[in-house]
Amino acid sequence: MRYTALCAGKRDLAGSTMFLLEETEKRGLRPLSSNLHYKGKAAFEPYGIFDVNATKVGVLAVTSPELDQRIKADNVDVLDPSDRLKLLVPELKNRVDVIILLSNLSEIQDIKLPSVVDGIDIIIESGPGKQRHQPLKVGNTYLLRGDIKGRSIGKCVVKLNSQNGIQGLNNELHKLKASLPVDEAAIDKIRDLKQKYAGTEVITTRPAPAKNPFLEAIERAKRNKMKGDGTKSRDESNPLLEAIEKAKKNRVEGGPSRSDNSTDNPF
Repeated sequence: MRYTALCAGKRDLAGSTMFLLEETEKRGLRPLSSNLHYKGKAAFEPYGIFDVNATKVGVLAVTSPELDQRIKADNVDVLDPSDRLKLLVPELKNRVDVIILLSNLSEIQDIKLPSVVDGIDIIIESGPGKQRHQPLKVGNTYLLRGDIKGRSIGKCVVKLNSQNGIQGLNNELHKLKASLPVDEAAIDKIRDLKQKYAGTEVITTRPAPAKNPFLEAIERAKRNKMKGDGTKSRDESNPLLEAIEKAKKNRVEGGPSRSDNSTDNPF
């Protein structure tokens, strides 16, 4: 499958922004982000313009600002998505017939966008939220969402009117199943990786559990109770219980009295 454009999402930055830049360029991918900055400059193109059946389609993308501190520490800044779209959508509207936004924001944020930014025709969501089999229309904007982790492929058929505005939209989600044809290229890649790391053995060790005298004493008591043996072995003595028993015995036998400021009272 070939990708015309993709949205640089927050999880794509987990391996560092420089790694993402290098890998996408190596594979001929075209990532977009209108609000992601790296080392003070825009990391990717803010949008792309594509000719689809004689229709000019503008594709924008926004990256979620909710990055962890480790990514932010790597000279990464994410500008406010709404502020950036308010600037870019009017600029793009004069050049294209249809505007599509690839959004890495949450579902709640996506639903609010049409009331804040006018002119977006379709929002394809990839941030947190449930899959949506049917498009959700908010104002004049259609919101589409697929399943997580690439479990489905979305097919959207858009019908335009004479002014190239959206007259109707039909969206389908096709689940990826085991009955689909095998990707031989992927199989070859997996085989190469297995051969490359065939001699590498990963050994996982677990530390031995530390002994717990209290739990061991409980287990011994349970075993003695099951045996019906009320006697105590030498290694089962408990200094605290012995001290209590000794104190009780002294009180019963009228043992030596203790003053209030005695320092040899074990309690």
